[in-house]
Amino acid sequence: MALKTIVVFVDQTEASDARVRYAAGLAMRHQAHLIGLFIVPNAWQHDRSDSNIHGGAAIRDMLERHNLIESNALQAAGRSFEVMAARDDASFEYRAVRGSDVGELVRLHCLHADLVVVGHPSAGLPAGWSPEQMLLSTGVPVLIVPASRPGGTIARNVLFAWNASREARRAITDSLPVLRAAEKVSVVVVDPTNNPAHGQEPGADIAHYLSRHGVVARVEQLRSRGGPIAEVIRRYAADDQSDLIVLGAYSHSPKRELLLGGVTRTLLSKVTVPTLISH
Repeated sequence: MALKTIVVFVDQTEASDARVRYAAGLAMRHQAHLIGLFIVPNAWQHDRSDSNIHGGAAIRDMLERHNLIESNALQAAGRSFEVMAARDDASFEYRAVRGSDVGELVRLHCLHADLVVVGHPSAGLPAGWSPEQMLLSTGVPVLIVPASRPGGTIARNVLFAWNASREARRAITDSLPVLRAAEKVSVVVVDPTNNPAHGQEPGADIAHYLSRHGVVARVEQLRSRGGPIAEVIRRYAADDQSDLIVLGAYSHSPKRELLLGGVTRTLLSKVTVPTLISH
């Protein structure tokens, strides 16, 4: 697999520029086509009083005002996206989504991409959607860029969270182009003795597998000592100055993670390092 099409969600927040810049950097490295996807805001949602307007002239004025609001938002987001994307001379295009069935249209656009880039906590997604919902509804890996992320390296020092699950194995396939391009990859295994699926030497087999695909990885076996596994991963990422975390999301069902807590849900509740999730 190669990264040839990347979708990044664009909005009108300050964090959107950093998110687009990140996605454009990835696109340049992998010679991928970058698509900026903007969800045009519904002007009706901003002024509920418009529902009380009567009379033909007043209704025409209201419609013109709504069209102007939407048009200005569309053009402003497009200009910002093009400025950020064009800096790296990448192949890019800008798309807008509007209408009553925004969620399904967004899903359709993302189904034809190799990677979807969103923000945190402002994701640029349709109202009510989360990065996890996007991942589970499309199967396309999602890369979450935190709003607080300062400028710096992009996917050069990668932490891969390995728990010998189907989802983690899927994450390897989905992130392989990124892992190959990285300068350093750490395969982090937490509490390996608690999981017989790791085998006699936890992490060794997957490191060998990665090496055959051109990825030089080191294995780090860590212990949680009864603490949250997500915090162990976060702490290692901070100490090792990881600039990307990769993990297979929801090794347990999302409903079970919601009830009992889980690594995926805890990590995504506070994203401090760009995080690529796969399922």
